Amino acid sequence: MKVFHRPPDHRAAAPVSASVPAAATARLPGGSDGASRRGRSGARVIAAGLVAIACAATAFLPAARTFAQHPTPSVVPIRWELAFEPGPLRTYVDPVEGTAYWYMPYVVTNLTGQDQTWAPEFVLFADTGEILRSGESVPSRVEERIRELLGNPLLETQNEIIGDIRQGREHARDGLAVWPLRRTRLTEFSVFIGGISGETARVVNPVTGDPVILRKSLERRYRVPGDPLARGSAPVELVSERWVMR
Repeated sequence: MKVFHRPPDHRAAAPVSASVPAAATARLPGGSDGASRRGRSGARVIAAGLVAIACAATAFLPAARTFAQHPTPSVVPIRWELAFEPGPLRTYVDPVEGTAYWYMPYVVTNLTGQDQTWAPEFVLFADTGEILRSGESVPSRVEERIRELLGNPLLETQNEIIGDIRQGREHARDGLAVWPLRRTRLTEFSVFIGGISGETARVVNPVTGDPVILRKSLERRYRVPGDPLARGSAPVELVSERWVMR
């Protein structure tokens, strides 16, 4: 009995995808149309997120502009400005109670062309966090003893010197600023001196929205290496001096 064999079919098999209609492919869950829908949906989510971020950032712009526009004092005086000559800043220890103080003599002269009022403000900001005003918590006997120590009977204390200052060098006034020295573990401090200039600027408090008046003030920054009480009568090192609005 003869057995006949079918000759092999050498035609290549068609790809499976070729046998699936195009319309059917579009309806498949993993097909290109489903991916397109997900892509459009993702784009909408991203766009919405960007809009939300932009709106949130815009809400902070007024405050940011307020800080960015903080005024700077004029280089050339645009209002009256007194001539202020500060002396060296030193320490003093009261022999009666053993308490320590900072002190600084100065001379102020009115060359503005008209009489002015001299009501100075001397504020000391230490890197320890202390904020001290000249004359506060300073016994009168300490001020008198420093006046005697400097040998200048014309020196006026914080309260004595407040008043009119007439024009001319012959009417210059000698003053004395004194602060208590409570914390000796400090390395730097600044003294802000107000009342020298009539220049002001009006700004808005970014937190409360209330108007604030800033005044041109002189900042003098000092460095204190080591224990300030061990310096004796040596002047404290002056690091820098500049005008600021505060």
